[in-house]
Amino acid sequence: TVMFCDMRNFTRVSELLAPEDLRALINGFFSSMTAAIRAQRGTLDKYIGDAIMAFWGAPVADDAHARHAVQAALAMLGRIDGLNRELRERALPEIGLGIGINTGLVCVGDMGSDIRRSYTVMGDAVNLASRVEALTRVYGIDILLGEATRAAIGEWLPLVEVDRVRVKGKQQAVTLFTPVSEAHARHARYAEEVRLWNLALDAYRRQDAKQALTSLAMLKDGFGDSPLSGLYRQLAERVERWTTHPEPPDWDGTRTFDSK
Repeated sequence: TVMFCDMRNFTRVSELLAPEDLRALINGFFSSMTAAIRAQRGTLDKYIGDAIMAFWGAPVADDAHARHAVQAALAMLGRIDGLNRELRERALPEIGLGIGINTGLVCVGDMGSDIRRSYTVMGDAVNLASRVEALTRVYGIDILLGEATRAAIGEWLPLVEVDRVRVKGKQQAVTLFTPVSEAHARHARYAEEVRLWNLALDAYRRQDAKQALTSLAMLKDGFGDSPLSGLYRQLAERVERWTTHPEPPDWDGTRTFDSK
């Protein structure tokens, strides 16, 4: 299982900080996030600018690698709260996270050139994890999981389907999911919220605009304060655009992205 994690709002914060203060922020961010990864048996691969790459299942075998990766992601979100408290005290913009996780068969080992090598992972599942992380910006979601990760973790955590997508460079579509907090999942009307959202997704994929908008309007009225409300607004906007930009008749219900 591979994770890519990117700091949100880094450019804005860096504009307001002196280089030494920015270094301290990045060091604190990396230290906190890496501690959460290691606590869940993850292997730090590398830091990439303000981003982190990590993986689970090597060099030590881990039958629960997908679950540990998701647990690390949830812990990382919790740690961001502490970092943001410090930023608020300094009257600085808060930062956020975008985390993409995917599970699959990869090549792991020392890779590089004759001059320099590093212990890393490579393969299609790695590339997809990177693309999934990039889509957290599109959907306004902190954590996105590929369908292989969703299958690997089973039913221990409530998940909501986000969309079915075809990322740049790949022909095969993948369904994306996001975890829901236990507090939200325990809400008395959570089951109704998920039911309406699944109805909206199904109608959207059948190009049934009327049914999709009906379900989405009910979500807006009854669940406007849900942490998933941004998804509902986005889908409603996409369906409404069909009046001027309809999908082709042979559309398979998959959203295609032509850029990274």
